[in-house]
Amino acid sequence: MEVGKANVKEQVVKWLSNKDELGLTQGLTVMPKKVFYKYVPKSRYAVDGKVYRHLNKDELEKANARLVHLINKLVLKNAYTRNGRKLVAVASIEGDNSSCIDLHTHFLLEKPDSYSNEQFHEKVLKAIELSGEFEVRNPNYKMGKDSLDKQYRFKIEEIDQGWSGYITKKIDKLELNRLYFY
Repeated sequence: MEVGKANVKEQVVKWLSNKDELGLTQGLTVMPKKVFYKYVPKSRYAVDGKVYRHLNKDELEKANARLVHLINKLVLKNAYTRNGRKLVAVASIEGDNSSCIDLHTHFLLEKPDSYSNEQFHEKVLKAIELSGEFEVRNPNYKMGKDSLDKQYRFKIEEIDQGWSGYITKKIDKLELNRLYFY
């Protein structure tokens, strides 16, 4: 029996939708920082003479793995380093460098029962800051002009049933190579 790509996507979404059994209760979206590319003559577009570029997919994969490592280290502490226990994390990379959508990552994360949502969110924020590879604040945010939801470049929240479908919406077009299990 041959399984079509659409059927595989349906099965993955169905499996991820069973979030209560998997323990995946938190959703996280992160935007990577731009990295230095080259020096150019100073102009109004490059005031300091530096040009930055977006991360490519391979660089984002490594940054995601490091972020999950830091979250595990901060949340599980010795259980992670000594015993090898890990939180379940599923990531989906969305966007590409050739379209209008910047590369970014959506995560489904397991939250230990011993943590409240606020405590877990604090640990995740600290991991994002420690990684240094993701934006915390929006550098283009203008106080008074932009709405408060545009102030930050990440979002973590308790998820509902629709989240797994949302993070896998592009998988049928982009194959399953943009879905990662940690």
